[in-house]
Amino acid sequence: MTEFKKTTRRYWRRTTTTKPWWPWGLAPLAALGMLFLVGALFMAPRIEADVREQVAERISSVDLPVAEVRADGQGVMITAATQADETRYVEAFAASTKCETWAGQLNCPTTIDIQTVAPAAAPAAASVRPHAFTVEKTGASVLLKGEVPDLAEHDRLLDRANKNFAAVTNQLRISNEAAGEQFGIAADRALTVASGLTSGRASWSGSAFSVNGTADSGEITRLRNEFGAFPNESSRGIFNVRALTGAEQCGQEFDEALSNASVKFRVGSAEIDTGNDVLLNRLTELANSCPGTLTVQGHTDSQGDAAMNEALSLARASAVREALITRGIDAERLRAVGFGESRPIADNDTAAGRATNRRIAISIEE
Repeated sequence: MTEFKKTTRRYWRRTTTTKPWWPWGLAPLAALGMLFLVGALFMAPRIEADVREQVAERISSVDLPVAEVRADGQGVMITAATQADETRYVEAFAASTKCETWAGQLNCPTTIDIQTVAPAAAPAAASVRPHAFTVEKTGASVLLKGEVPDLAEHDRLLDRANKNFAAVTNQLRISNEAAGEQFGIAADRALTVASGLTSGRASWSGSAFSVNGTADSGEITRLRNEFGAFPNESSRGIFNVRALTGAEQCGQEFDEALSNASVKFRVGSAEIDTGNDVLLNRLTELANSCPGTLTVQGHTDSQGDAAMNEALSLARASAVREALITRGIDAERLRAVGFGESRPIADNDTAAGRATNRRIAISIEE
């Protein structure tokens, strides 16, 4: 009998235990998060800035009225001061903007949002009001009257007058209003023409330039040409300048001599001060060359008693009369009068004005 040996084989199944999900499962998510942060913090602002700059440059190259360009992600917001029917041009140029990519220049991946604002209203034009300006000349002195638009023009005209005339009395008012484009031209021309007058005025009414007065016969043609050169023919008013007679010419020469210098007296006295010989000799020279009767006038300021001022003015005029007689002028041709404070030519409220009012003048009667 055959015996069989029973053999038993056992098989073991090997099992593998997997690693736990935490923390290894978070690694891909962390990597994606880092990429997102890098893009959000570093790449996105640069991309937005690039898109914004490219869109702004593209639009400005065609002079479209865009006030502001902003970028937020793929969205571009454009604020434009434009009409509604012009927005499509802005949108089209913005959408066609090229941006640098790894594949070269491609259209920027943008969504365009345009906000229109009303164009700013043009500033209202400054109102213009005509300004009058007058230069009145007597001898070597002038009086400035009227209005000027601003302080700068006031100072410019006053400076020019002080350079051209021996004495200037300023009564100009500053309006702080526009005076029109012809004002400066007219004021300059008035000063130029007045310098050639022996007496009279050159004036701008705000619409017309006029000249009236007297001048040496040799000056009239030049003054007429100055008047005729005023730019706007329709703004030329009246030109009425006549030549001086012999007596008028002498009167102007006396005025000029006594404007450039004055007879000095001791304070409160009719005694002529030393140092007046040059002026008295000039007055004697003029008196010898002029016809007619000469009236020596004495004037004072308003300080003190009026009656005493009148007496002082007469005494001073008489002293000048005697000085001219001493130098050879016929006494029959000379007389003296005193007007006291009654005929001021300047403001008695200022020291300079009072000094101007204390004066000797000489008039001629043929």
